[in-house]
Amino acid sequence: MYCSRWFDKSLLLGDGVRLISRIWLPEGNGPWPALLMRQPYGREIASTITYSHPTWWASKGYMVIVQDVRGMGSSEGIFSGFKQEARDTSETHEWVRSLKECNGKLGLYGFSYQGITQLTGELNSNPPDCLSPAMTGLDIRDHWCSDGGAFWWHNNIAWGLQIAALKMKRENNLIGWEKIRLALENKSYFREGLDILKKYDPSSFILEWLENIDNTNIFEEIKPISTWLKKPMLIIGGLWDPHLKGAFDLYKKSKEAGGKPEIIIGNATHLDWWRGSQESLLKFFEKNLKSDNEVGFNDPKTEKKIWNISLNKWDVIDNNLCPEFIFGLKSDGIANIDVKDGSLTINSKGSGWFTIVNDPWRPTPSEGGHLGPNPGRFNRYITDKRLDVGIFQTNFFKEDQYFQGVPTLEIPVKSDQPNFDICIALSLVEDDENINQFSTGYLRVKDSKINEECTYQITMQPTNICLLKGRKLRLSISGAAYPAIGVNPGFKEGNIGAPSANHRIITLSFILSKAFMKMIPFFNK
Repeated sequence: MYCSRWFDKSLLLGDGVRLISRIWLPEGNGPWPALLMRQPYGREIASTITYSHPTWWASKGYMVIVQDVRGMGSSEGIFSGFKQEARDTSETHEWVRSLKECNGKLGLYGFSYQGITQLTGELNSNPPDCLSPAMTGLDIRDHWCSDGGAFWWHNNIAWGLQIAALKMKRENNLIGWEKIRLALENKSYFREGLDILKKYDPSSFILEWLENIDNTNIFEEIKPISTWLKKPMLIIGGLWDPHLKGAFDLYKKSKEAGGKPEIIIGNATHLDWWRGSQESLLKFFEKNLKSDNEVGFNDPKTEKKIWNISLNKWDVIDNNLCPEFIFGLKSDGIANIDVKDGSLTINSKGSGWFTIVNDPWRPTPSEGGHLGPNPGRFNRYITDKRLDVGIFQTNFFKEDQYFQGVPTLEIPVKSDQPNFDICIALSLVEDDENINQFSTGYLRVKDSKINEECTYQITMQPTNICLLKGRKLRLSISGAAYPAIGVNPGFKEGNIGAPSANHRIITLSFILSKAFMKMIPFFNK
């Protein structure tokens, strides 16, 4: 058994706050290249829900530093979310490189919040030698808290409560910790979570996001320093991860800054990654931290791949694989009643209409996808039998068709309420009972004119799938996706979240003569 040495060490920041890190060292005598993770969940855990334990990295010849960010774990100060990290990150980098065990080489790793801490630093501070941000994004509104203006209800309430529980633990408030834990275990947080969060963590950034979801001025995009974006970077994303659009956006920004980033989009949810992910990351660090020159920066063999959902293999990310054809939608008014009525037709104009009713007493559920409580693949067979879901599907494909990019639906709608949601899903149909959902999308509409037609665009989760010969493509349309998205009350003053007696029934009429669906390339300019 491999045994590495570990110890805790503190860093006194310029403002007097002390941050605590745990350091693991390889066997033998250093110095070694350093891997740094800055996180709020406890340095002892070291994100081992997704990463190999630091002892594994130490066995490969790296010193590993996992730091509790300000106000979390054993570190001093007050935790205030992303906005606190730029200065702390830069000071930590200088400190790590000054340690006698470090040879001066610094690589960053971590996912989600730990991905953000890799990307934010003070202007003119020295960049790390390489970065590997995973399952993260830079735009707070579009990559962290909403899809199409619809707040991530399940994801962010659960996350806010997790942070609140960690604060309760720091404060030794065991009653608060138990209350939060129980709500998460019995799923009562869908309904009670917001009030619990307000009680135990009233300064939570999740509450700020929710309260200001329509105030785009407060959602400043995190802007990494251009010199950092130019450094060797491995961007890791998941087909079922809520931050996937952020991964593609980060890749594009790095390229625009003059970098040569690598990107791997795997068959993964936010927490459940694919076998081989650690080896890919190790290969990246070996290439960029154990060489005297920036091999990775000039290496023409940089990774740029994405998992193919139906073929179960890796594909190259290639804008040329994005299909140029569009789909028209057709229905004689009962696409939510008869599966044979609604159709998707390739390169043909749509026609007809259909109407669905969103009843808040029994909102259409969200299953699978990138935002629900059980992310990933999902068989929509039962969900699509509901009469509040419109179904449109193609004929059997006569040959395999690659489907790589960002599915986008444009559709005219009339509503009898000023506020409503449009929730859509794409599935590959194997047979009548196997409807394999692979991409979902959401749009929240506010202050629309009642019963007046208006055209809306809904952007879905990026995807890569082969539409197999003998299968069909299905588009499902509903007015809710609870609890991934809080139920729309139908009017501005209502509560967005769990259904209440104040939620209104919403009738949506879709005009299909101008409706169409198409794919947009991942890196569309």
